[in-house]
Amino acid sequence: MIKRRNWIKLIIVLLLSIAGAIMLFLFSVIDIVKIRDLGSDFQYNAISTSAIIGGFLFTGISILISAIDKDRIKRLWENNYLDNLYRAAFVGMISNVITIIAAITDICINVPEKIENILFCVETTGLIVGIVFFSWCIKKLISIISKLKSR
Repeated sequence: MIKRRNWIKLIIVLLLSIAGAIMLFLFSVIDIVKIRDLGSDFQYNAISTSAIIGGFLFTGISILISAIDKDRIKRLWENNYLDNLYRAAFVGMISNVITIIAAITDICINVPEKIENILFCVETTGLIVGIVFFSWCIKKLISIISKLKSR
């Protein structure tokens, strides 16, 4: 039951964050023309931001693994209460890698404008999804740390 609920939450958050990013493009909150005017500065900033967020997510998983020997955390792990923490971290890391790949592709390969617009959308969506899942992981990690501290 907990596993299914965890998967449902994860999928809902992923779909909502992707839909939210798409809505930002559709309602011109994020303007592709302005992004294109920035030149490759946007791509370099997206690469840097994604790399930093990905590194923090990896560190969060390392913190979780290092705390697994604590009885309280071990029980949470064994009863699937921490599944969404590491899954969210993996989704965040994957979305950050997608952002980095899209940005590097846009920088290194001369592509038509239509494909460049798609790359901008993929890059920005990956960045938004990465930030959403990074926020989720931070919330979960704070909860775990507070449980460790209360003992």
